[in-house]
Amino acid sequence: MRLLLPLLMLACTQPESQSDSPRPPKEENTQFVRDETVQVTSPANGDVVGVPFGVTFTSGDDIESVRLFANGLFIDGLDNVDGTGRVEASLANGTHKLSLIGLNEHGASVAEHGLTVQVVTDEDDSWVMFTSPADLSTPTNPVRFTVSASADIDWVEIEADGWLLGEIEPNQVLTYEFTGTGTPRDIEVLAYDDGEFVASDTIQITVQPGTTPTTSDFTTRVAEILTTYPTDGSYEYYWPSSGDWAGNPNDIFYLSSLFAEGDPQQRSYCVGLTFEVFMRAFDEINAELGGDGTINGIPFSELYEFRTDWYVRDLYGAGIVDAMENYGIGELITDWDDVREGDIVQFWRHSGSGHNVIFIDWVTDGAGNRTGFEYWGTQGSTDGIGYTSETFGSNGSTVDPNYFFPGRLWMPENWETW
Repeated sequence: MRLLLPLLMLACTQPESQSDSPRPPKEENTQFVRDETVQVTSPANGDVVGVPFGVTFTSGDDIESVRLFANGLFIDGLDNVDGTGRVEASLANGTHKLSLIGLNEHGASVAEHGLTVQVVTDEDDSWVMFTSPADLSTPTNPVRFTVSASADIDWVEIEADGWLLGEIEPNQVLTYEFTGTGTPRDIEVLAYDDGEFVASDTIQITVQPGTTPTTSDFTTRVAEILTTYPTDGSYEYYWPSSGDWAGNPNDIFYLSSLFAEGDPQQRSYCVGLTFEVFMRAFDEINAELGGDGTINGIPFSELYEFRTDWYVRDLYGAGIVDAMENYGIGELITDWDDVREGDIVQFWRHSGSGHNVIFIDWVTDGAGNRTGFEYWGTQGSTDGIGYTSETFGSNGSTVDPNYFFPGRLWMPENWETW
């Protein structure tokens, strides 16, 4: 069974500042992991727009039409879509929750991309809006809150059911661990200008329990293996427009048979590279422990399904975490205090683009607050395999902290039946 390239590549999309498309040119790539997908390319989550404004999108092969909703009400639609398109919106001043729905040939809803925008008709108006987590979402504990605000806002308070959670400046991240989970909570942000309350926004969320990850030598092995790859540009980044190559620079074998052919020039794209590192780490650990050569009993044919999970099946999906949990070999890390070098991360930006990398370290400000993270991976901005960093934020090409998915791989003695 061979999976075609367009089904494997959503996890690696990059913003213009850190392009992850074939070189040259360096542009954002927005290919889909599934044919039943829609992705808004403009505006980004948290953007400020005028009246009227356009919503541009890309769509998978099975999307026949799209419908745009704002705050649950139909706004505009487009039939007979062919990969890209644009719908129009004219909304009142204020915060609006947009949802672009993709329909198949039978008129059934099969895909959705949601985001929040701020319509501003008067630049003197004060405003604030939540950009993460999304309204009616189910984030895991601890929850990270981000907001965007007008230029006059100095600081904001965030409350849950009337209780103060904390204060931040716009575009910072407020992290809060709830003592109770599974219950809907009303969250409000109150914005202040020179100490005077001037604007607010509300969402409702249901917090899910966090995890306590297992300490694992698999993570250490991954961190060791990545250092064996050159970072001098000789292992280039490459994202082809067609074909069935899976993005790994070198041949990957499983159960003594060739599973995935490498690139003759040792080029790679993000999920292909992290998958290769994982397979190399498994091979070494299996040999040392005298294992049976299987990843938790996964047969050769089933490894393709495992890899499809790894490469991300859906927009904003956890990818590598889904693969680990579905096959009983690892878990999601929800508390950032538990993330270690060598953990593998799938993350998404407010723009809707994503990337798959290996975690190296946190980036902090002068007060010790985590403002971003350093990682190892392959991307156009580092001329292939290399080290770079990203920043958490509230909009645009910054990383949405609630779509930052670190995965911890377990040693074989901790594997669970799948």
